[in-house]
Amino acid sequence: MFDPFPATVAFAPLIVYLFVLAIIRIGGFTWVTTGGRDLAAVLAAVSGLVVIGPMELFFPNATASFLGVWVWIPLLLLYFLFACLMILGVRAKLITYGRTAEEVFPAMARAARAIDPAATINNEQWQIHLPTQGVHLRLESSPGHDCVSVLAFEPTLTPSFWHSLRSKLRDELRATSPPRPRRGWALLSVACMMAYSLVRYVASEPALLVEGFREWIIR
Repeated sequence: MFDPFPATVAFAPLIVYLFVLAIIRIGGFTWVTTGGRDLAAVLAAVSGLVVIGPMELFFPNATASFLGVWVWIPLLLLYFLFACLMILGVRAKLITYGRTAEEVFPAMARAARAIDPAATINNEQWQIHLPTQGVHLRLESSPGHDCVSVLAFEPTLTPSFWHSLRSKLRDELRATSPPRPRRGWALLSVACMMAYSLVRYVASEPALLVEGFREWIIR
């Protein structure tokens, strides 16, 4: 079992991430983001696990004896740079939460025609061609899931195009009805169980929490 402070560092970001996803689904909201931002959220959610895992395993004790508490700055900066490298390398796409592919595609078709009135729709393959823009879009999703990716066959599209498509798709999805029954209850249950267990464990050992903080921060 983790000590209270490492447990808090490890699981608090993940619990917050799960709560946000559960609220989006249960509340019937829709969320449209870019692939880079979605990956950034995932990396932030697992950052605590990285701190108590790889960072602790390869912790530079010799450097810590010289820098003291400031040793955490280069360590966290290294993870930040690693995250930036992964985000910059991710394929350009949009990701929607809170709606299934069957609900996203009609909204995406309306958004595409708002950008290019000459857009053609392929309902069977979930593809859209914007001839004026020279863009071919497609949906990617697992059956029954309410996390849908919008991708382009073209590898290099301008950020302004993705920004325009995201803005119009978000407006179109907000006008749609949320799925019935509402999803996210299982995710909320997991997040609540994790939060309850963490709070109960930390509250039962407050002295260990303070001691763990000192041991981790000040080496």
